[in-house]
Amino acid sequence: MFEPTAFDLSAIVTGVVNGLVLGSLYALASLGLALIFGVLDIINFAHGDILMISSYIIYLIALSTGNPWVALLSSLALFALFGAGVYRGIIHYVLGKEPLIQIAITVGLGLILQNLALALFRAEPRALPSTLFPYPLSIGPLTLSANRVFVALVSIILCILVHYYSTRTKLGLASRAVAENREAAWLMGINVPLIYMATFTIGVLLTTTAAFLWMQIGPVDPYLGTIFGLLCWIIVALGGLGGVAGIIASGFIIGVLDSLGSMFLTPSGKYIPMYIAFILTIWFKPRGLFGRR
Repeated sequence: MFEPTAFDLSAIVTGVVNGLVLGSLYALASLGLALIFGVLDIINFAHGDILMISSYIIYLIALSTGNPWVALLSSLALFALFGAGVYRGIIHYVLGKEPLIQIAITVGLGLILQNLALALFRAEPRALPSTLFPYPLSIGPLTLSANRVFVALVSIILCILVHYYSTRTKLGLASRAVAENREAAWLMGINVPLIYMATFTIGVLLTTTAAFLWMQIGPVDPYLGTIFGLLCWIIVALGGLGGVAGIIASGFIIGVLDSLGSMFLTPSGKYIPMYIAFILTIWFKPRGLFGRR
């Protein structure tokens, strides 16, 4: 029987750990999509492109100010306005419409953002000139980039805070009520349009934060949104709207498959394992691994 060498085993362990880091970031990015889909019941295919354009804005602000924290705070303020504006100007008018209309509108928004990035930055990848923690960190036998540890910790903490928001705050509980039964929420005195706008804006802010974390470990190009959009939809489908825990678990699965695929497959084939896992899950569990409805 084949037994992996110590080098092989070490490489696999490192790949799994890096996959868990990626998975935590994927989970955070997917939470914004899950919130919007769960409450507004709208299929937002522009989600990944919002992350992409957020990454470019963070890159530009960090490049001009030299301060990544200024880039984060400025981009959060800018995309709070962007999220509220997109909701009032576009999303508000397609709520409750046929899924095909929702898909057409959000795909169109995504294409506008992607082509805007192509026009301004071409197809060249852009990365921050300096990241927050550009040094290695030893954890037992493993050596990881401190940026990756930071990304994982912040992503998990934010996911936990989203869970607290959804289950403990008045606005979060109102959002859950709207998601369960819009008409009953109206009758109970909940301002449904306000909940919709707040949820969409929070989803965009989570996506912007995920973009900031991504820029600590990777570059951005105009096609980053397509990749993240697909990954987020796969994670949401695997989680099956099973809450934050389901999204985190699904994010870890996809992150590990992504990392190991990068190690053992060609760049064009590294996504095959996660697509196979997605197809098998939907085939045998149409509601996802953790779905409640």
